[in-house]
Amino acid sequence: METGLRALRDREMGQAGLFGFVEEQKEDFPLAPLPPWTAQQKLAGEKEMLGIYVSGHPLEQFADKIGDLATHTTDKLEDVQKGLVIALCGLLTGIQRKANREGKHWAQMKFEDGRGTLDAMVFSTRYDELLPYLKEDSCVLLKATVMREEDSPPKLNVQDITPLEDARVDLPSLISIRVLLKEDTTVEKAAELNELFRRKQGDTDVRLRLEKPRDFSVIMDVSSKVRADREFRAAVEKICGPESMEVLAR
Repeated sequence: METGLRALRDREMGQAGLFGFVEEQKEDFPLAPLPPWTAQQKLAGEKEMLGIYVSGHPLEQFADKIGDLATHTTDKLEDVQKGLVIALCGLLTGIQRKANREGKHWAQMKFEDGRGTLDAMVFSTRYDELLPYLKEDSCVLLKATVMREEDSPPKLNVQDITPLEDARVDLPSLISIRVLLKEDTTVEKAAELNELFRRKQGDTDVRLRLEKPRDFSVIMDVSSKVRADREFRAAVEKICGPESMEVLAR
């Protein structure tokens, strides 16, 4: 790029090389055979060069975790009670390290989760402990309280930071699903549950509780193991009704 810019400036100024009057010099710069960039390297290069992500977003690789780890998103903090610690998953950018009048260090940054961007602060009481995790463009699980100011967006008072690559989702080891047997929907429910089990395979054992109101109830274990995350629970309740899934063991 530098060579091309230099050649362009020379042409604009009417300059040429020593033998430019004979023929225009052509420079060849063979490139070393290197392996393709990883998705993370490509995104980092895009952000460094363009200031934005083009081919994707760093949070996409953690999509299966975010739904279970995050309790809130940046665009829905209106009803959060004062002092309540919430969990958000997102990206840290624009990190600035500062010192207060007493000489104690603190940090200010932007937190972005794909839904919005908020200012976040790590105050001096948490600064030393959280300093190793204050890395530009890092994907993190953030635990924070919400600070409100009149006529301005809320800000986050950061209490804890965990890199998303290290964050673990606490999924149950055994669940029960209550299925109400009705002649007109039983076959349809069975097909939908079977498809859900196939799509959301994991390590959680499943126990079905088949009920026919005022008649009988049968409990049976199934061979399928599932990933019983928040998405799975929502899908089960859509098929079998509210509160149809129960956690039996962690």
